[in-house]
Amino acid sequence: MNYIIETLKSCWLLLLCLIVARFIGFPANFTPILACAVFLPFMTNNKYIQMFLPVGILIITDPFLGLYSEMPVVYFCIIAASIISSLFKNYNYKNMIFSGLISVGIWHILVNFAVWMSGINSISLSATYIAAIPFDFRLMLSTIIFSTLFYIARQFFKKLSTSLFYITK
Repeated sequence: MNYIIETLKSCWLLLLCLIVARFIGFPANFTPILACAVFLPFMTNNKYIQMFLPVGILIITDPFLGLYSEMPVVYFCIIAASIISSLFKNYNYKNMIFSGLISVGIWHILVNFAVWMSGINSISLSATYIAAIPFDFRLMLSTIIFSTLFYIARQFFKKLSTSLFYITK
């Protein structure tokens, strides 16, 4: 339990930024949440934080932003993104981006299938997938952009902490 608390203390800025980003008003599907799910295995070995921190942010913010019938599928896709990213033994930029792209592909298939199943517009499954391409393209772009920003920030703070450690020694 102490390990979880200490890890959360070290991610407080990331957590705060993600919550604020949910309320900023980015275009639909331009969000750092999937990027966070992909990035967290690079930041912590704690599987619970990897899987449930991004979903926890959604659980906290969704009641304010609006509830929707596809929430369980969305949450599943976020957890799946963390699991996919954690399967890589070599945590590097290329694997992080690759796992993000795989996660967006899974999102496209599952979430849009759930949208079609809800029958909101009564259109065909193929038309649903085609209509979702602009939204999921934004999701892909945001996942790449935010994952890159998270990765660069992590590298910067790792170097900064290493140089501060040597200065104080």
